Amino acid sequence: SARVAAARRAARGITAARGRQQRHRSGDTRTPVPDAARVVVVGGGIIGTSTAYHLAHSGIDVVLLEQHQLTAGTTWHAAGLCVTFGSLSETSTEFRKYSRYLYDGALEKETGQSTGFMGVGFIELASERGRLEEYRR
Repeated sequence: SARVAAARRAARGITAARGRQQRHRSGDTRTPVPDAARVVVVGGGIIGTSTAYHLAHSGIDVVLLEQHQLTAGTTWHAAGLCVTFGSLSETSTEFRKYSRYLYDGALEKETGQSTGFMGVGFIELASERGRLEEYRR
């Protein structure tokens, strides 16, 4: 299709991982981009890799495109700051808990590769009663 052709043209020098993350230690990091895929995820940060992982895990043909190394962009700056509180949404809190569960051991058990996750944590003060109640959730 025209979209796949455009993605192929834009992908010169971009790492492609088909249904999983590929780690390249040295040499040429380019992998041939498939001619077709049901889903193309652009960006190998935490959201892109998570989206590709979950789609592939559910059997969907997915290609992940990243111009550099996976999770080396903005995601890297927040490494370890995966908190399970601080959201006004119960749904968001559940997503955060699930994410921490994945990064803190479940993915390594499944794949045999460490995520490198180190839950370093942080301290946040509640300056209002409403925020304090939120933290107690």
